[in-house]
Amino acid sequence: MTLLTVWPDDQPGHVLLRTEDTGTITVELKRHGVGFARWPLAGLAADAGEAEVLAGYRDHLDGLTAAVGYHSVDVVRGDTPPAVAERSSGTDEDRFFVSGSAVWYVHAGRWVHAVLCEPGDLLTIPAHTRHWHDGGERPGHVTIRVRHPAPATTAPPESSLHPSDFPGFDALVADRATGWPALTR
Repeated sequence: MTLLTVWPDDQPGHVLLRTEDTGTITVELKRHGVGFARWPLAGLAADAGEAEVLAGYRDHLDGLTAAVGYHSVDVVRGDTPPAVAERSSGTDEDRFFVSGSAVWYVHAGRWVHAVLCEPGDLLTIPAHTRHWHDGGERPGHVTIRVRHPAPATTAPPESSLHPSDFPGFDALVADRATGWPALTR
């Protein structure tokens, strides 16, 4: 199941919220303009190529790209550990998890939201939202990335946040496996 963990951006050791409840995850992320949904899996082979992956989700992808404007759609294989660094993009971006898991961190306002995404999860990051991701020491996730045009706005101010101060993918997965206590606001 998807896991959402929220910290103040200046207190990475102070968990404000930790939940696997899809409704709570959706509402919490929406408060910051971030979208979250679930799509049914297409039952593709683990070694499916890009054309097969895109064909398997064509109906859902058509719904994402129906709006007027340029859309870039590709399949991204997270098979090397990323250089974890906070960034933002000038486009809105959807990430649908076809297989594997990774954590997408969203730095919105004074909070960091870590979304441990799993197959079937669709995460939408608005343009100019600071974020980073981590697939762990041995990443192996496959996502469909859809980039959308976004209104021209200014980029967010630089942040003094250090992504390495927050628990990474491996730590979040290990904490979940050991039976973390249920936390709520």
